[in-house]
Amino acid sequence: MWCKYTYKASATKANIMNDVVLLLTGTSSLASLSADCDQANSVLVTTVAAGWTLHDASAGTNAKCVKAALADDAATFKYLVVDTNTTGYIFFKIYETWNASTHTGTNLTYGSDLAQYAQRISTSSFQLYLSASARHAIGFSDIGAGTSNKGCSTGNRFTGVMERTRQMAWDTVAAGYPPYAFIMDSTNLYAPRIKVKGSSDITGSSASGYYGCAYTTAVLNFSYTGTVTDSSGGEYAPLIPLLMHRLGMTGGFTDMFGNFSSQCDIWLIPASIFSLYDEFTANSKTYVAIIDGGPVKIAIRKA
Repeated sequence: MWCKYTYKASATKANIMNDVVLLLTGTSSLASLSADCDQANSVLVTTVAAGWTLHDASAGTNAKCVKAALADDAATFKYLVVDTNTTGYIFFKIYETWNASTHTGTNLTYGSDLAQYAQRISTSSFQLYLSASARHAIGFSDIGAGTSNKGCSTGNRFTGVMERTRQMAWDTVAAGYPPYAFIMDSTNLYAPRIKVKGSSDITGSSASGYYGCAYTTAVLNFSYTGTVTDSSGGEYAPLIPLLMHRLGMTGGFTDMFGNFSSQCDIWLIPASIFSLYDEFTANSKTYVAIIDGGPVKIAIRKA
């Protein structure tokens, strides 16, 4: 699912939250959203199924929990709490488990409950871009002109949950480690629970600093200034995989935990070839370019 969700200036916290949950859980029509959705200026594309189901309709004030099964274990889920109760923000809080009876979760992913990594909601009419499949759910807000009004307030990036492949020997379905992470900025991402060499399980804020995706120095400095056309005469865009790894002292890989792109169909692209919201075709799919607060962009599948 890809949606340009435009809300009205009078939109309430509850209606924005409910609309986002409806989009993540597979509504096929903007007409099913609240009166606070500006349908004329919104776009919904459902070529890719949204992939999430409602798990707890009472996860908190102006909050609901949705879930999506893991790619390699249909009996185990990712849990995402959509929360708009803090004025000016929509949180995508990620948990390893969520109890719908007690309305509580375990192993809240570090950063997903911090305002600086939440997407911003304005009191005016603006857009919240959403992308979701059974493997991911991310948001990118646009509350005005200029980069400073895009994405989260720290780094101006998209945030949300992305699932990865399993690559480490300890990271098996039987062992029960959650193969997904909260993407919070261009150098850090955090999982609900994970192992690193010579350690016991790491959870919460104690995991800070152990993770990074494939935004290494080589990728960050990658500049594309030439013009190469694809088979249709459009501009060619190299799709660079997003990976999860533990950074070494020099920025090299020490532990490679898995691949996000092969699961979520979200990629790195060089910053120099597209502007924000430009669309392009690769591998017979349509992608949208999203800024990521630095010298890279993200390509998110639209159709």
